[in-house]
Parts: sequence; structure tokens; C-alpha cells
Amino acid sequence: MTEDAHSRTSGGAPEALYDVNIPTPTHAERARTLVAHISTGTLCTLAQEPEGYPYGSFVTVAFDAGNPVFLISGIAEHTKNLERDSRASLLVAEGGAADPLANGRVTLLGPCRRVAGDGGSARQAFLAAHPNASYYADFRDFGFWKLEVSSIRYIGGYG
Repeated sequence: MTEDAHSRTSGGAPEALYDVNIPTPTHAERARTLVAHISTGTLCTLAQEPEGYPYGSFVTVAFDAGNPVFLISGIAEHTKNLERDSRASLLVAEGGAADPLANGRVTLLGPCRRVAGDGGSARQAFLAAHPNASYYADFRDFGFWKLEVSSIRYIGGYG
């Protein structure tokens, strides 16, 4: 029997290329780890003009109890869109591989709503992740928004 990747055990089944006795993370654990280490993403909302088209743009993000939190200006396109229709998604993706499609990525979907008052724990989480935002966080036209995750799509790279 050869020792290469194509070797087979005496039963004819392919031999594992890793130690099957060492536990590996679940897809859910991999998705949580990925989003915990990335502080930017693409927020997508439903545009007003032209109506119903997806509108995506680069945003900074933090996580409060597993839900993405954003600090958005009242004059931003996202604010206008979310005030009309709360449905949104956030794409968070790894970088670094020569082939970007080999990287992991997570899309989180759900309603995104403005956080009442001063932002509470959403504010704390966001400013801990983005301390420079404290400069404009208290401007009257800015507000904290939280995407209440109802669905997740994780892709760990090619298939």
C-alpha cells in the first residue's frame, strides 16, 4: 500500500488525510470565528430609487450579542432604505488568499432597526471595536443600527 493521498485501507475505503480523532470546528463555529475577527463588511439594503434593487456598500461593523451593529448617518442611503424596509444583509469575508473565492465568507440576514436612546450595549460594542468613531458617534444625524440575525449563510471557500 502506498502512503500518498490516493492510498486505500484494506477495506477499499479512502484513507483519511487528517487525524480523525482530533475534533474539528463545526461550520457554525467557523462562521462565528470569522465574523468575530473582521470589523468591516458590505451592508445591503433595498434601494428606494430605483425601487427594490439591492444597494450594497462598505461599512464598519461590530457585534453585540452576535448581532451586527452599525453607526450610520441619517443622510446615508442605508438609513433612508432601512426606514422604509428593514430587510438587510451583511457580507463579511476573509482576505489574504491569492484566490479570493478560496476564502471564507458569511452572509447574515434579518431586519435591521435603529437602536433606541443612546445605543446602549450596541454603542459600547461598536465603540470598543472602532474607537475613532467616538469622534462622530454623538453627532445628531448619526445613529446605531442593529441587524437582528434570522438567517446565516456560511461558505468556507470553494465547496
